[in-house]
Amino acid sequence: MEIYKAKVLGFCYGVKRAMKIVNDTSQEGQPVVTLGPLIHNPQAVKRLMNRGVRSVNNLEEVKNKEIVIIRSHGVGPSCYNDIKCKNLTLVDATCPFVKRNQDIAKKLSHEGHQLILIGEKNHPELKSIAAWVEGKHPVIIENMEDVQRMPSFDEAHIVIQTTFSMVLAEELIASIQKKVGTLGVHKTICQATSERQKAAKELAGKVNVMIVIGGRNSANTGRLAEVCRAAGARTHHIETAKEIRKEWFHSQYKVGITAGASTPDWIIEEVVCIMEDMGKMLEMEEQNLDYKKGDVINGEVIELFDNRAYVSFGYKTEAVLPIHEYSYPEPESLKDVLKIGDPIKAVIVNGVREDNPIYISKIKLDRLSEWDDVEAAFEKGEPVECEGIESIKVGLLIQINSLRGFIPLSQGDLRFVHSLSNLVGKKFMAKILEVDRAKNRLVLSRKAVLEVQRDEELKVIEDAYANGDTLQGTVKKIMPYGAFIGVNGVEGLLHISDISWKKIAKVEDVLQPGEVIDVKIKSYDAEKQRISFTHKECIPNPWETSIHGHKIDDVVDAKVVKILDFGAIVELADGLTGLLHVNEMTNDHNKKPGDVCNVGDAIKVRIIGIDEERRRISFSLAEAINQETTEDAE
Repeated sequence: MEIYKAKVLGFCYGVKRAMKIVNDTSQEGQPVVTLGPLIHNPQAVKRLMNRGVRSVNNLEEVKNKEIVIIRSHGVGPSCYNDIKCKNLTLVDATCPFVKRNQDIAKKLSHEGHQLILIGEKNHPELKSIAAWVEGKHPVIIENMEDVQRMPSFDEAHIVIQTTFSMVLAEELIASIQKKVGTLGVHKTICQATSERQKAAKELAGKVNVMIVIGGRNSANTGRLAEVCRAAGARTHHIETAKEIRKEWFHSQYKVGITAGASTPDWIIEEVVCIMEDMGKMLEMEEQNLDYKKGDVINGEVIELFDNRAYVSFGYKTEAVLPIHEYSYPEPESLKDVLKIGDPIKAVIVNGVREDNPIYISKIKLDRLSEWDDVEAAFEKGEPVECEGIESIKVGLLIQINSLRGFIPLSQGDLRFVHSLSNLVGKKFMAKILEVDRAKNRLVLSRKAVLEVQRDEELKVIEDAYANGDTLQGTVKKIMPYGAFIGVNGVEGLLHISDISWKKIAKVEDVLQPGEVIDVKIKSYDAEKQRISFTHKECIPNPWETSIHGHKIDDVVDAKVVKILDFGAIVELADGLTGLLHVNEMTNDHNKKPGDVCNVGDAIKVRIIGIDEERRRISFSLAEAINQETTEDAE
């Protein structure tokens, strides 16, 4: 087993400085307390406690003559005032980089600027920085949801928690810029934090397993673990060497070690020593002249239970095949898939020793052929089916049969999304971007497959637009100004004026969500991918059909659909619309169109003009009334 340590790990400058201050102060003979745990490492805090340096939650717990040490995360101005009022002796161990953030926040807020603080809301460092802000309340941003809830500002300044994630900070800043006119960005992430994350990522990409050492209450250690998992390494976050498990490794593994900024050297060295001893022990256990770990065996099932099978393969003892090593997903019972006498081909997964059972795995052997399939798909550029199993901040962990892979957040959808949690438990197609069997690394893109599908769908739209084809679409959403229609996975707008040849008051009067209708493409912008549909072009135009049933001097029923300054637009029952001029509405020239009729009125009008070429028809209300009066008199 090969063991590698990250180039940068363990105590940062601020933590080293705080520990030295406590050690020097405690040796002067006076009792010492820290306001809150000095650093986020339970073992280091316990060592200080054993030396008489206790941690207090507030100043009320401080006894007479005890020296109060401000921890590396810092505190607000009110705490300094309280210490002064109580006449307590103060030693300030605030990290200089945290102090710099406090000074920046104080100065900018004093000048009247709006502050946006990026970091973890409950982290003591961010709380201390926020406490130094004067005037306007700072906006605290921890994730994309906070950005969405944030109001817009004409100008603002960003200050970042020194131990925050570099990747997430960049994503948050990019989103914040869209909501702020003038944005000042103070990139105050500690360089040691940046270097530690970079070194961990680099090492995780080269090893099978990563051990991340540090307190579980340490934010920067937790982020190191996230970085290592995203890089493709199986990652275990531990606090001490006692948590290491032999099952995590075998003698052929490459193992990387990193540690958070609050992890003491003595804990790191203890882990390294235990790992080195464990590596030697694994090599000794796996030495066997007949069979060894990794050998492929051909055997026969000789005994069968629900959760395991015993396989004879020509050795002096049988091998055990556990149910979880048979297939993925595992069957409810091995009796459902195997019977006595069935041949089995599997690989030995543990060291062969006299006093230990031999365990075999069919799924690990199958995985070799699965890697072959994945590599073949990668060479051909073919998509593969995968299933989302866990959403993380930087993307999605997926499963392809028994193989694990990763889809970066930027490759999860056609547009940027804040999370891929909607894909957990779902099967979908993705294209392989990177495959490395030796490093157990598999990176995929769902976006690449969606882009191909979108291009195919848009090609259908382009052809239909060019040929003037009639398509079938489904009403997706009703809006006051029209309806959105889905055709072949692409949505476009059907404006209210393009639904019918008749005047429509409300879209929902003629269309309902889920309804399937015929449409033609009215316009298509390939660059903006914007489509507009028309439905009325798919139904008979009354100017081509109904107009032939009318002639001049006909008196017909009509409905007022619009009032104009110079008349009214009326609509016949067959959908034809025309102008009823004010001069044809009344002989009283002092009246306006609205004095004679209103929208919605049913009236009788006389046709006084038809222009089929210009598709115009004109009416007279006065002549229709006069004609009816004349007929009644006769």
